[in-house]
Amino acid sequence: MSGEARAGTGAAERAGLALAILLCALLAWPLRHYVTDDTFIHLQYAHHLARGDGLVFNPGERVYGATSPLWVALLADAMAMGADGLVAGKLLGAAATLAAVLLWFALARRTLAHPWLPALSTICWAGHAWMLRWSLSGMETPLAVCLVLAGALAFASSRPWGERGGWASLLWALAALARPECALLLPLWGVLLIADRGPHAGALAARALWPGALVLGLWLAFARAWFGSFWPNTLAAKTAGGEGPGYALQLLLRQGGVIATTDGVLAAVLVAALAARALHGERWDLRPRVRWLPWVWLVAVPLLYMARGVTVVSRYLVPLLPILAWAAWRALDGWLSGTPAPAGEPRPSLTAGPARGDGRQGRVLAVAIASLALAQNLWAWQRVVRPQVDSFTAGMHASLIPWGRWFAEHTASDAVVAAPDIGALGYGSQRRVLDLAGLVTPAMVPILRTMSQEDATARFAFVSFARPDYLVDRAPRAWDLEQRSAWAASLVRIGHATLPNLGIARPAPAVYSFYRIDWAVYDSLARSR
Repeated sequence: MSGEARAGTGAAERAGLALAILLCALLAWPLRHYVTDDTFIHLQYAHHLARGDGLVFNPGERVYGATSPLWVALLADAMAMGADGLVAGKLLGAAATLAAVLLWFALARRTLAHPWLPALSTICWAGHAWMLRWSLSGMETPLAVCLVLAGALAFASSRPWGERGGWASLLWALAALARPECALLLPLWGVLLIADRGPHAGALAARALWPGALVLGLWLAFARAWFGSFWPNTLAAKTAGGEGPGYALQLLLRQGGVIATTDGVLAAVLVAALAARALHGERWDLRPRVRWLPWVWLVAVPLLYMARGVTVVSRYLVPLLPILAWAAWRALDGWLSGTPAPAGEPRPSLTAGPARGDGRQGRVLAVAIASLALAQNLWAWQRVVRPQVDSFTAGMHASLIPWGRWFAEHTASDAVVAAPDIGALGYGSQRRVLDLAGLVTPAMVPILRTMSQEDATARFAFVSFARPDYLVDRAPRAWDLEQRSAWAASLVRIGHATLPNLGIARPAPAVYSFYRIDWAVYDSLARSR
């Protein structure tokens, strides 16, 4: 490549990066008001941590209900310095989102040879609809994506990839403290190292991965000492649901639907590029296996979710999606370059001779694919993400958020509220919460393995371990609990509120009915049976 061509490519890359940052900011700004109930779960943990109560949702109850301790710690630091927790979460999310764009650009420049692909792929990533959805929500997703990309960049900086851990293992360990599925990266890395070097390579794996292993080990030791558990209680709560092969297939298809919404074009490009290489008789060099770590993780996490019966929402998968996109752009780059490099090596220079991607047709193809991928995400942003963000946020401000304030103003400071969605109610009221979904109330988890949350509420199943003062029911209609429960006479109506939907997976309206429980009436009914 001539000096003029290199200068032109550099200018195009800088222009592409600037356009990507501008696009990301323009698409994120209309979503800046987005809040979810889980946002307030993080804020409640951070609130108690900031004021010295420890990592707890309810004071005195050490329940591992925060799957993102790193995010909670960052929020707590900001709140301890006097910042509003929600504002701090949105600002941190904005910074992590922009950092992820920069990290994607750096990763693409390091691993893609075709001169137009780094700029084109960065613009596509900047418009990723699921990433944008969570960017200013106050949730941990942007931080997890940022750390996954930073770890991938460090992973791809060694030759061959994955032989040395160092920064990559440390960054991916931090990613695991932002999103739990990222924790799978380190054990998979160790397994692949041992698979390459034989059963006696455990010491090699330990030397390579010790920075990340140290961070995760320290956290696990703390979690065991503080919570009495290595694993978040939320993982057990979220798996309380259906079972069997049919349910597992349903969960896998649901994950596929989430991915296809934003990454269907790139997934198709990946499959087509791999098929084209196979038809040309190209063989894959599978050794060393450790080079394939990012893509092994990409496949392993959805399978683990399916096996565990976890009902997945988009933010659980967003940290995986830059890895999927990276695989697709690498496959396209290999086809355009006509020089299929191994999975764990940088692309060779295009100066050695002509390749499919050197000419005008290659550029047209690359631009066309980038345009289709971006168009898909712009469609998803306009037709799926923004309407759902607008309606859900308006519903939160008309239901759970004001009712959290109501409980703060109208109930005793030692009151206990039982509810299926606990974030806004707990954070807004600062009252003790009994979590009917089991996320921060472990005693509910075995109950939910035998019946639905709605049935558990109707049967007052929580009475075996607690007597809350107030009960919140979530149903399609107001006061529905009075028709479902044999204990309806003990329910004193307070009010109700409607949420237009509970997310993309559950688009139907949900009505929250708020009750005070008259335990004297309940006891009278119980004695008469």
